[in-house]
Amino acid sequence: MIKKWMTSSTIVFIAAVLFLAGCSSSTGTKETNAGTDKDKNAKQVTIKVHTWYNLKAEKFDIVKQAFEKQYPNIKVEFVSAGDNNATEQVKKVDLAAASGEDMDVIMFSQPSFYVQRVELGMIEPLDDYLNKEGIKFEDEYSVNTQENGRIYGLPGKSVNLLVAINEDHLKEAGLPIPTDWTWDEYLDYAKKMTKLGDGKKRYGTYFHSWTNPYAMIGLVNQPQNAYLVTDDGKSANIMNPNMLKSLEVRLQAEKDKSATPYTEVVSQKLNYRPQYFNEDASMIMTGTFFLPETGGTEKVPATFKTVFAPYPKVNKEDPITTSVSADILTMYSKSKHKEEAYTFIRWFTTNGLVEQGRNIPSWKKANMEDVLDKIIAATSSPEMIDKESALNFLKNSVMVPVVNPPAYSAEVEKMMQEEFDKMMLQGQDIEKTMNSAQGRIQKLIDSNQ
Repeated sequence: MIKKWMTSSTIVFIAAVLFLAGCSSSTGTKETNAGTDKDKNAKQVTIKVHTWYNLKAEKFDIVKQAFEKQYPNIKVEFVSAGDNNATEQVKKVDLAAASGEDMDVIMFSQPSFYVQRVELGMIEPLDDYLNKEGIKFEDEYSVNTQENGRIYGLPGKSVNLLVAINEDHLKEAGLPIPTDWTWDEYLDYAKKMTKLGDGKKRYGTYFHSWTNPYAMIGLVNQPQNAYLVTDDGKSANIMNPNMLKSLEVRLQAEKDKSATPYTEVVSQKLNYRPQYFNEDASMIMTGTFFLPETGGTEKVPATFKTVFAPYPKVNKEDPITTSVSADILTMYSKSKHKEEAYTFIRWFTTNGLVEQGRNIPSWKKANMEDVLDKIIAATSSPEMIDKESALNFLKNSVMVPVVNPPAYSAEVEKMMQEEFDKMMLQGQDIEKTMNSAQGRIQKLIDSNQ
């Protein structure tokens, strides 16, 4: 989940320089998961796939090799800065589009990036391709990418919110692995794992600086109205009781000194990975993309075992829920190789992710336990990942699909962040924080109707 950056002026600029492409009348191939003689005899083309991933760490060499073996007429060229910075990637994609560079497949890390570029006409609808293949989207994928009644992208890896915990710190505090807990219990765990005396300072938890989800932790996993704007797009959602709980939890953790102080997070530009792997924090609320990292890499070996807990609940009687979102693979509307681009998108979002063995796919037909086994086995230190607790989370959590936010969500989150910072850094009270954010966001919504 990456902080949004798009502003209205940026959107206007890109819209001005882009030639908006119309809907393609071409259709897809039924042979998505198996090459055909026709494929092998077809003229060879190279498609450019834009992503933010570190290609080596995320094993895109395996992806390239497996795909090109199955589809020898299609060569894949990945375009990535390799730094895992999705915010910078979308800036580069927009500049490439504005300057007329060739692009075929564009991966987006989150729905807001996707929706914004659908609105700009950068993305080709995939409905005709899916229809020709006889695919019912809801039978194939767990994350809904529909926008304005059409499918413009297919979901890649499934991103679910969960909690990663240092097992050594958990045992030291005499605490069991949580299997069903509330945010109040989360705060209690954080207090008991905090060590601020002599020696190495350690906080029980770390909350990152992003607005979404860390300023709205009690809101993001709700079945309805789980964002700063209501699902119907008509109202600000800040006065929601679950938003109130979110802010109360953040303030309580500061008061208890059980979370890394927000002033340090912001002023030192801290990152959640070093905070966790350097054992400066005992547990973090994060996404399933983090799971393979806990098994270690060449650069960051695993020095302790990680266990996993479900996403905390607001109320004890609530069901165990977690949001489910995905990175989204799309076809550039001005691609010169649309058939081939679709072939890659469909393959990667199904068998490709399984072959890659790095993430849990959104593809419903994947065997999740086999996928988990493959992910764990591919790490440097598989024994450092507790499979049982990870599987418990996957099996017992109700997955709540993320609703696509409005195209102006970057501005919504900027307003929320400004009020949140006043609360955390300047002592603004919760009531004023919520009322101010509610009023500002409602005004923005009304201006966009």
